[in-house]
Amino acid sequence: MRLYGVGVGPGDPELITLKALKVIKDSDVVVVPYTSSMLTYNAIKDYLKDKEVIRFNLPIRRNREDYKKLSDQISSYDKVAYVTLGDPAFYSSFYRLAEFLEPYEVVPGVTSFSWCSAFHKILIVLGRENVLISTEYPPTRVDKVIVMKREEKMGTYCGNSYFTVSILKKQLRVLER
Repeated sequence: MRLYGVGVGPGDPELITLKALKVIKDSDVVVVPYTSSMLTYNAIKDYLKDKEVIRFNLPIRRNREDYKKLSDQISSYDKVAYVTLGDPAFYSSFYRLAEFLEPYEVVPGVTSFSWCSAFHKILIVLGRENVLISTEYPPTRVDKVIVMKREEKMGTYCGNSYFTVSILKKQLRVLER
């Protein structure tokens, strides 16, 4: 069995990488972390025709037993794609599952801060500047700070020293226009 952690970007189906699409299409089953907003599922639903899908309810965050049960459930498949918003290396539940299953591979995705930077035409780093990506940090002694917060906990602020990222609610409203 081979497990793939697949980043599907910030919610825009056009920002899914070619490699991510290939892994999803070639997989026997696709595991979709499922929340009430269905953002991950909606980003890839057009690519799931005739594909077995396992919905994995979130948030379960730190419940190792649920990840162990999921690993047992998918261990009989040859190729499993576990899809996650953004990139699996940033705040993804993928690595909680991967600890139970070897070998695994990671397919990176477009991050929310990359999308936000491009959308707002804000350069993140240039030349010898430094950047800090954090959930909370005072913007001192660094050139740029990206503060990751949920939309309901932040205001809209994009400035020279830092900007905040609200991953998908605002993006989906923009895409619907």
